[in-house]
Amino acid sequence: MFDARQIANEILHRAWAEELELTQIDLQKILYFLHGHHLLEHGQPLIKSEFEAWDFGPVQRSVYDAFKEFGDRPITERAQKLDPVKRITSPFPKLVDNAAVATIERHLYKYLEIPGFALVDITHQPGTPWSRTIETARSHVNLGMRIKNDLIFSYFEGLNAA
Repeated sequence: MFDARQIANEILHRAWAEELELTQIDLQKILYFLHGHHLLEHGQPLIKSEFEAWDFGPVQRSVYDAFKEFGDRPITERAQKLDPVKRITSPFPKLVDNAAVATIERHLYKYLEIPGFALVDITHQPGTPWSRTIETARSHVNLGMRIKNDLIFSYFEGLNAA
């Protein structure tokens, strides 16, 4: 499992290599879909933190915080990590995990072709982990509106069976 910002940087690196621009909406949804594929294919999360159900779909808060200065404009810098003791930032290491790289290589490019708000529409369909989390929150407390990995796994398992 990886820090969401490290995976985000890998996505940005590959998108920029294709001369594509990504906004926060694009990046957040692509992260979510790659995480779901990785859960299904490898039986473990790609990202260690849980996604949260926000208005525009699943969000990784650390990625949002890293790139919020860009608003709805294309992201032009990689996320950095902060050493809280030394109070300095440094780049995340290059992703070298074979399973994570395989998931990204297998699925990323199809999502790069889909506009971010079309991906939002997909995450908002009835029965998706996002919509189920929103629906459950109407009757049960869910601090942080966290989307559970078992919901994501089940959803992607259903997609794979279809």
